[in-house]
Amino acid sequence: MRRWRSRSSIIALDRGTRSLRAVQLSFGDSGPGIIHWFNIESSLAALTPEKSEESDAGWEISPAAALDQFDSRRTGLIIGSADVEYCLLTVPEAVWSGTAGDPAEAIRWEVGRQVSQPVDSAEIGVWPLPTPMSSGANAMAVAAPGRSIADTVESLSRNQIDCAQVEPAATALIRACRATAQCSAGEIWGVLDLGFNSFRLYLTVESTPVFARRVRGSGHTWTELIARELRTEYGVAEYHKRKCGIGSDFRGCRTLMENTSQLDEVALPGVLLSVLKGSLAEMVADIERAFRFVMEQYPRRQVGSLVLVGGGARMPGVAGWLSGELGVPVRPAAAEGAVHLAANHPMAQPDVFAVMAGCVGMALGEVES
Repeated sequence: MRRWRSRSSIIALDRGTRSLRAVQLSFGDSGPGIIHWFNIESSLAALTPEKSEESDAGWEISPAAALDQFDSRRTGLIIGSADVEYCLLTVPEAVWSGTAGDPAEAIRWEVGRQVSQPVDSAEIGVWPLPTPMSSGANAMAVAAPGRSIADTVESLSRNQIDCAQVEPAATALIRACRATAQCSAGEIWGVLDLGFNSFRLYLTVESTPVFARRVRGSGHTWTELIARELRTEYGVAEYHKRKCGIGSDFRGCRTLMENTSQLDEVALPGVLLSVLKGSLAEMVADIERAFRFVMEQYPRRQVGSLVLVGGGARMPGVAGWLSGELGVPVRPAAAEGAVHLAANHPMAQPDVFAVMAGCVGMALGEVES
């Protein structure tokens, strides 16, 4: 029988480069439901060609002010910045059991050998892999800048908001996306976070992240490429990217690109695919390389599917194009199976849930079986 630790979750807070998102869940007989949520994005995300000269260079919002909408003051913080580093470890059993000295210090020392940031001031998290890899790795660790986390926690505390926990994006996203993945227990599946500053891939075995890597490209890079090739303002390029997306092929687009003033929304998906084809090819190569590595570590497991999250997951055509290139199902993250929602709830739409998945995943962590 399923029991609930509490009738409501913490407020899961995700502070991105150009966004601030939060979710609080309720736990009832019909499953997790949403008490309250918000998604605040910088004005650039909503720009139209007519407003392309508007600037949001000074965009900033206080988490404390936004969280005034919630009754609770208990929060959790998702760590998903570009500075976070993941690595694989081989942890001796004596370290896990604590018979070989302080396990935390031993793990910190090993993580310090693999990451670029100073681990003395970093926040370190570690979890065991469901089964050891063929190389001997049996744990995965994450290192995040401690000063950045401390600054956010202190800022919340000054506003009487208690930050009860901190969680890396990898575990939160996997928790929120496993229903969308529709994979069997033996399959390797992944979550691709298409963020503004960077793309990050998380691969999973039995609902546990087993590998993470940066993937070449970013939402910002794509918009810059479009703006440069179409000789247009950045805001217009962002609008085209979000509204039109990419098509299935780019044949015949070179002539259209020579006269961008005559482009229409019918032609733009093919044009944008032509513009982004080099960056997309690099992204696919990185994804394939990561899947091959994990398959070599777990040779009896097959590839399942890939779930898209982040702002880039809303770009029309990306999921279908990736599916064709990778040869596996690729889907934007969806609420079905993760939270119980009315059909007309905004988060029932994949383009909304895809950017809220991290928050939902952290809040779901309070479910106790």
